[in-house]
Amino acid sequence: MWQLMVSILILGVIGSALKWIGVALNIIFLYFILPVAGLSIIYVVGRSVYHAFNPEAKQAYLERRAKDAERYRREKDRDEAEARAKKELEEAERRREELERQRHRDADQQVTPYTYKIGKHGNESLAIRYGIANQERKVKEYWYYAKGGEQKRNPSRDRVLYEPANAIRLQKTRRISKDLYEVLLTDFRDRKARAVIEPGAEYVKTFYPLDDDWFVKNSDLEEALKGNNSFTLKELATFHIQKAVGL
Repeated sequence: MWQLMVSILILGVIGSALKWIGVALNIIFLYFILPVAGLSIIYVVGRSVYHAFNPEAKQAYLERRAKDAERYRREKDRDEAEARAKKELEEAERRREELERQRHRDADQQVTPYTYKIGKHGNESLAIRYGIANQERKVKEYWYYAKGGEQKRNPSRDRVLYEPANAIRLQKTRRISKDLYEVLLTDFRDRKARAVIEPGAEYVKTFYPLDDDWFVKNSDLEEALKGNNSFTLKELATFHIQKAVGL
């Protein structure tokens, strides 16, 4: 029984809503749409009749429309031309900056440092041959769920991690051979080093020791550590320091 009463009540509400929607639509049509449409028709018909009896007025009207259309076309062409010119200037500036960046990258002697990419082999050679761990500091944020399910961060419990960096800042000071350069490690107190950077490359391939005798004197260290995935960069650099100080 109560299900029937609820259904009747819902149908009544829907019917009442539809009734008010119909009333609103009628008001909109009668007081807004119909007057606007009527005035538009009256204006068009009146103008046509006026032009039929006044050819000069019609001609003047057509000339005004033609002038307005021409002015609009010229303004549109001007705006498009300005937009094209602006885009061409921006592209020219980007090309200039890119050429300048490439000249800086490929210069045999650089006035300012350049940031090169570096991979696993380059980082390992720097650690083994110079005792430098090229790492970047990363923070692993500590988040927890507080009362009420709100997620909050506790900076005091963040973990600081050091991972091998994928870039290194160098400044070339002298070209030694085709792709071997004497460089300054600007992020490591301008330590001198020798780096292999192929022409046009964005990355450092490897690092050579300052003295070629290194390969003879430290062949055991090179053989033991090179390509050894058991150690971190910091540990590889530590082995170099220990060897250098005779530990």
